[in-house]
Amino acid sequence: MATFVHTADIHLDTPFTARFTTDQASLRRKEVMQTFQRICEAAKEAELFLISGDLFDSRFVSSQTVAFLKRCFAQMPNTRVFIAAGNHDPRTKDSVYQTEIWGENVHIFGTEMEYVDIPELQIRIHGCSFQEPHQEKTLLSALPLKAEWANLLVMHGEIVAKGAESTYNPIEKQALMESGVEYAALGHIHLYQGVDRQGTVYYAYPGIPEGRGFDESGERGYLTGEVEKGSLRIEWNPVSGRKFICKELDVSKCSDGLMLLSQLEKAIEEDGKEHIYRFILTGTAEDGLVETDILNQQLKEKAFSIELKNQTKPTYNIEELAEESGLRGAFVAAMLAEIAKLPPEEKLIGQRALEIGLRTMDKGVQA
Repeated sequence: MATFVHTADIHLDTPFTARFTTDQASLRRKEVMQTFQRICEAAKEAELFLISGDLFDSRFVSSQTVAFLKRCFAQMPNTRVFIAAGNHDPRTKDSVYQTEIWGENVHIFGTEMEYVDIPELQIRIHGCSFQEPHQEKTLLSALPLKAEWANLLVMHGEIVAKGAESTYNPIEKQALMESGVEYAALGHIHLYQGVDRQGTVYYAYPGIPEGRGFDESGERGYLTGEVEKGSLRIEWNPVSGRKFICKELDVSKCSDGLMLLSQLEKAIEEDGKEHIYRFILTGTAEDGLVETDILNQQLKEKAFSIELKNQTKPTYNIEELAEESGLRGAFVAAMLAEIAKLPPEEKLIGQRALEIGLRTMDKGVQA
């Protein structure tokens, strides 16, 4: 049995500046490196370390990140490292894959399908790298299998149905089945969805090991396994440090702002203040209950980052208001007519506009 660690889509040097402050973004970049370092610690105990693309977030990689990687790989001299470049970090002429000198234990696959034999493990490892950010034609071709050995495939790409198109190396299921490998170590899909099989070929995406947004929320990890001819054992391992957590909170029973604040604090305590939160506030709310700017100020020390999305509905009886005589009734009736014309994805915006208009009119009456 040969032991291996499989990871992908690390996205080192992700800017993070769109979501976080400058200091927070810098910290998140370091945290992604720390997560990768934890994976490397596991890889030291394995014979093979498979990295299936998007090790970097782009072709522009900082010198510190290159030095960090070289140190990580140098600290695992008994582990063979195999890297297949992906769409974010293609193996172009000016990429660090080409311009830097990597350790003797590191092999970066070229832009044509190739293989490396490891006789002492009776393993043949096939692989291919992206040459450009987009790869419309499949990189998977008929593989020269070593019949009496275990065969592995390391590649970045997208599994597709027969005839389907993709700009990220479309890999048809039939072609994958016909490849004949024991295991295809894939990258590109950021969510781990288990180990799949086509015929006798097993394949998996380990997912991104450290989330970068709420579309990559929850626990993240990498794969470890053992393989030999005709046999595979594989296991997913959680590794992420700081997580993106999205929670829906019904505020209907909150009678005042302090009660709402208390509910938010309690929700944070359930998972821990070290994480990154998005709260979607739902239910019905009295006018002025949800003051997101004030809540953000009150909560800013309670977690690494908090985002509030107000999707509450007013306590107004819209149907009754539409029947009122006078300006307010006419306004509501006109707005309801316009909202009815909107596509489904825009109706919530229309409803919020109606709510804001009603509240503005009510404040004008009170004044």
